[in-house]
Amino acid sequence: MTICLVRHGQTNWNINTLLQGRTDVPLNELGKKQAKAVGKYLQENDSDWDFLLASPLSRAYDTARIIAEEIGYKGEIILVPDAIERSFGDLEGKHLNQAMYDLLDKGYPGVETMEALFERAKKTITELIETYSDKKILLVSHAQFIKAALVSVDSKFDFRFPLKNSSLNYLEAKNGNVIIKDFNIVPKEKASRN
Repeated sequence: MTICLVRHGQTNWNINTLLQGRTDVPLNELGKKQAKAVGKYLQENDSDWDFLLASPLSRAYDTARIIAEEIGYKGEIILVPDAIERSFGDLEGKHLNQAMYDLLDKGYPGVETMEALFERAKKTITELIETYSDKKILLVSHAQFIKAALVSVDSKFDFRFPLKNSSLNYLEAKNGNVIIKDFNIVPKEKASRN
């Protein structure tokens, strides 16, 4: 079984390095182009997907919708509520920097704890494997959720690794084992010819 975790395309809050969390910030124009580039990349390299899934936030769902158009996926995009971004509570909209990462690691009132995030990611990946065994699924989600999922598969994965917008992150499940096949693959948008 293959699971590809795709981070949503860019938003204006990404540009300004603001914590989005569960605030429903839409894709910006570059984010839409990035989603289209992912779809084109998949169409050319890996277009055969059994199911497309997405976090319920619009930036993830719209990324999935654009990818579906590019690869000719005709099925329903299935919403996965537990694949939503980490809740940052009152810190949503604040600038993300090293000090903020340290604060988030220690815990802050109203913010989903690291332990809860890792547990939710692990549970979600386990449920996906049980539900879609032997299938290829693509799930569009968010940086903190995806990194927590990668850590749940490989505890040595660096949670602070910068996961790029529209990156593809492949997991493989086989015989009860899950491994990280590849991560942070960023398709480049091809320059148009005039």
